Amino acid sequence: MSAVADDGFLVENWKYLLGAFVLHATIAVALTVTLNNAATRVAPAQLAIKATLIDHSAAKAKREREEAARRAREQAEAEERAKAEAAERQKAEEAAAELKRQEDERQLELKRQADAKAATAKAAATKKAADERKRTADIKAKQQEKQKTEREAREQSAREEELRRQLADEEGRMQAENSGMLNQYVALIQQRVIRNWSKPASARVGIQCDVKVTQAPGGTVLSVQIDKCNGDAAVRQSIEAAVHKSSPLPPPPDSRLFQRVILFQFKPSE
Repeated sequence: MSAVADDGFLVENWKYLLGAFVLHATIAVALTVTLNNAATRVAPAQLAIKATLIDHSAAKAKREREEAARRAREQAEAEERAKAEAAERQKAEEAAAELKRQEDERQLELKRQADAKAATAKAAATKKAADERKRTADIKAKQQEKQKTEREAREQSAREEELRRQLADEEGRMQAENSGMLNQYVALIQQRVIRNWSKPASARVGIQCDVKVTQAPGGTVLSVQIDKCNGDAAVRQSIEAAVHKSSPLPPPPDSRLFQRVILFQFKPSE
């Protein structure tokens, strides 16, 4: 009954079914066409995107190449500038070194000239000092020679005066001696010694002794020497004691008769 019912349904509704089928077929065809068109439209878009991506990559690569080239140029320019600056610095340093060398040479030359001038001035001063010393020495030598000459003249005059005085004294002394005053002087000394003599017990009659007396100016007895004597030791000692007791000896009647050494004979009257 189901199959009959289905067949009856199909018979009754075949028009509607056919229409639905046609509608669906139409829709399917339309959808297919639409999809195909859509596929056709999508492919060029993908190609365009792909081309755009390729164009962007090429532009980027170009920009990178250009940027690299620019950086290379800038680096090369910077290196050139650095080289130029280094060359300028080297030139400046060389110029400064040359100026310093020239200044050093100038200072050295100035120092050499100053040293030469100082040496010349020193030599001149040394020569002037030497000349002045020589002149002073010559003046001093002349003064000393003059003083020596004057001193020698004074000494010669003094010697001559002393010689004249000695000659005069000698002449006066000889005159005094010849007049008998020397004998009187010696007799005065002899008499004083005899008066101051203490006769020892061993002394005998006729004592006769030669006495040598050394005296200082003023008559002070310095020493006594008994030479030839006929008395014993006690007599000798007594005579020496008498001479010392007589000090100072009497002065001569004429000062020219003074003699440092007096010789007389001790001969008492007893």
